[in-house]
Amino acid sequence: MILSIIIGCCFSCNDDMRQEKKSYKVAVIMPLSPKNNWKRTIDWAVENYRQAQAGLPKITDIQVELKNEEDKDLPEYLQRIANDKTYAAIIGPYSSLNAEVAADACEESHKTLILPLATSTEFQRKYAGSDYIWNLAQSDITQCEILLMQMATSEMSGVSLLTSNDDYGKSFSDWFAYQAVELGLDVDDIVIYRNSDELKEGVRHFNSEHFQYKALLFAPSNISDFLVFDSEYSTVNKKVFPLVYCSDVAHSKDLAGKVENFYEGISPSADPTSGFINAYRAKFNELPVAGEAHLFDAISLLGYALAAYGDTNLNESIKSIVNGRDTWNRSWMPIDMGAALTKLLSGGSPDLKGVTGDWTFDQKYHSSVLNSSYAHWVLQNGAYNILEYLSTDGGGRTTSSLQTWQTQTEHYQQFNQYQEDISYGEHQGNWAVVIGTSDTWANYRHQADAMAMYQILKRHGYEDDHIILIIEDNIAYAPNNIYPGVVKIKPDGENVYKDVVVDYKLSDINIDDLKEIFLGNSSTKLPNVIQSGRNDNLIVFWCGHGYPNMLAWGSLRTAYGWQVRNILKEMKAQQKYRKALFVIDACYAGTIGEACVGVPGALFITAANADEPSKADMKDPEMKIWLSNGFTRAFQDAIDENPSISLRDLYYQLARQTVGSHATVYNIENYGNMYSNTMKEFFK
Repeated sequence: MILSIIIGCCFSCNDDMRQEKKSYKVAVIMPLSPKNNWKRTIDWAVENYRQAQAGLPKITDIQVELKNEEDKDLPEYLQRIANDKTYAAIIGPYSSLNAEVAADACEESHKTLILPLATSTEFQRKYAGSDYIWNLAQSDITQCEILLMQMATSEMSGVSLLTSNDDYGKSFSDWFAYQAVELGLDVDDIVIYRNSDELKEGVRHFNSEHFQYKALLFAPSNISDFLVFDSEYSTVNKKVFPLVYCSDVAHSKDLAGKVENFYEGISPSADPTSGFINAYRAKFNELPVAGEAHLFDAISLLGYALAAYGDTNLNESIKSIVNGRDTWNRSWMPIDMGAALTKLLSGGSPDLKGVTGDWTFDQKYHSSVLNSSYAHWVLQNGAYNILEYLSTDGGGRTTSSLQTWQTQTEHYQQFNQYQEDISYGEHQGNWAVVIGTSDTWANYRHQADAMAMYQILKRHGYEDDHIILIIEDNIAYAPNNIYPGVVKIKPDGENVYKDVVVDYKLSDINIDDLKEIFLGNSSTKLPNVIQSGRNDNLIVFWCGHGYPNMLAWGSLRTAYGWQVRNILKEMKAQQKYRKALFVIDACYAGTIGEACVGVPGALFITAANADEPSKADMKDPEMKIWLSNGFTRAFQDAIDENPSISLRDLYYQLARQTVGSHATVYNIENYGNMYSNTMKEFFK
C-alpha cells in the first residue's frame, strides 16, 4: 500500500514556479492491525511538516509507502527496499525481532534505518557500531531499571521476574537481578518461559503465600503472551499473588477491552512538556499508545535532514541534525519547525528536539538517544489510564542506563486566586515540631530528612527552645555507617547531624505523649514542650512510613488520622496556635490530611494523596542506602532558597519535582488564600 503525500503548501502558479522541489520515497513499516493508529500518526507528522515549509524557497516532498510488518514477505520486501536507491530511508519496523531483519538487509547499502521503538538490549548492542541505524528510544535496560525503581521506591519487600526466552526477554533476565540488588531489593525468583504452557505454569507458580505483598515484573514478548497471562491470572487467588508490573508490550490498543485484571506498567512516551500528548488528545479524543510519538519524531527527524542536506549522505546529515548545539527553545509545531528549517537552510545548527524530547544520541556511535520519556499507566476494566510521566537522563555511552529520573504529572491542584483571606490577628512567635518516625538503618532517610529540616529551621532564626526534635537518633554511629558521626541527605552534602539537639528518642514516647507536647503540658517525662499561644504559628514536619489512615511510629506502633485531628482540635480549643502548617512525607499521607479537613487555621501539605505511596529519592552509592525522600528534598530546597515563597508557588514546585506521587494540599478553605499566604510567617 502506497500513501503518497506531497509536502508543501498551496501556492499560486507563479510562486510554485519559483520554488525548488525535491521528492523522496520513504518506506514506513509498522504492525497494521485494525486497532492501531500508525497511519493517522504518519498523516499528522507529514502534514505538520508540510505546513512548516510554507514560504520556504526549497520544498521537500516525502512520499510514504506504508508496509505491514506482519506480512510474511517482510524479509524479501526489506531486502528489495534496502537496495533500491529510489527510497531515501526506512522507518520501522516496530518490533526488535523485525528490526534485526531490517538491519541485516540494510547493512550492505547502509540504507538509513530509523527505528521508533526497537528497544531490545541485545539488538541495540549488536548494531551499536552501525552508522546507518538510529534508535529513537533507549534500550530495555532502562525500562527494566525504571520498573524496578517503581518497586523499590514503593518499598516492596521482594521482587520476581517472569519473562520470555527471546532477545526481548533477555534484556530483562540479564539485568533484572543486578539492578534489583543495586536498588536494595530482594530477588525472590526469576522464571523464563519458552511457550504458553510454561507461561501458564509460571503464573501458577507465583500463586502462593510466599509472594503476597511482593511485586512481579512481567515482560512478555508479544500481545498473545499477555493475553495468556491474563487468562491464567483470572483463575488464581489474587490475595496471595504479587502486584504485577508490566513492560511496554502490555500497552497496546489491541489489548483494550480484552483484559480482565488490573495491571500497572510503563512504556516509552512523548515528553509531556512537549505538548504532543495534549495535542494528540485534542485531535483524536484519546491518548497515544507506545510508539506513536516516536513514529511522529522519526518522520520529523528525517524531514529536517532531507530538507537541510538532501539524501547524498543521509546518515551524516542526520548526525549533523542531532549534533546541533545552537540554542533552540522552540517546539515541533509548524511555525517553530519552519523557523528551524529556515535556520538549517541558512547554515545554522539548532539544538532540535522532538515530541519525545531531547534528540541527543550517544557520543561514540550515535546509535540511540540518551534521554527518553515513559508513561506510567494502569490497565483497569480494559482501559488504560496514565498516572504520570517519567524521564531519564543518560551519559555518553552506547547503551545508556538510567542516571536520574523525575516525574512530570499532568494533574495539578487549582487554587482560587480571589479566595477571601481569614483574619488571624497579630503574629508574635513561631514554634516547630520535627519528627522522623523510623528507627531502623534501612529507613535512614527518614531521620536524615528530619535532621535536615532541623538545620533549615536553625538557619532561618529558630532557637533550640522553640524546636522539638523527635528521632530515634541511632544512625549517626550505627555499625553500617561508613561515615561515623555523619548523616547526609545527598552523597556529597553537608553533615546534617552536626550540633543537632534531640529532644526525645522516638522509642521513649508515643502519640499520647506527643499530644501533651503539643498542648504544652510538661512533666518529668516530657520536660520540653511547645509553649505556644494564640498569636504563635506552628510548623510540623513529619516523615516516615505511612499506610491508609495511619502513620508509622517506629517499628511497632502507629498514629491515626483521628488522633492528629483530635490534637489539633484540642490545641485550637485551648488557643495554642494562630496558624498550623503540617508537612507530611509518608505513603498515603493524604489520608491524614483528609482526616483533618475542617480544623480552623490548619493546612496540610502531603507528599502523596490518600491512594498512593510516596517515593525515596537520593541514594548513596557507597552505603547503598536511600538518603532522602523526593518530596522532602523539593520542599526543603524551596523554603531554604526562598523563605518568603507563597504557598501557591511552593505547591507548584513540589508538584513538579516530587517523584512518583502527587503532592497535595488539604484544608485550604479553612486556612486562607494560597497566593497571599507565604512561608515567611513560619520563619523569623
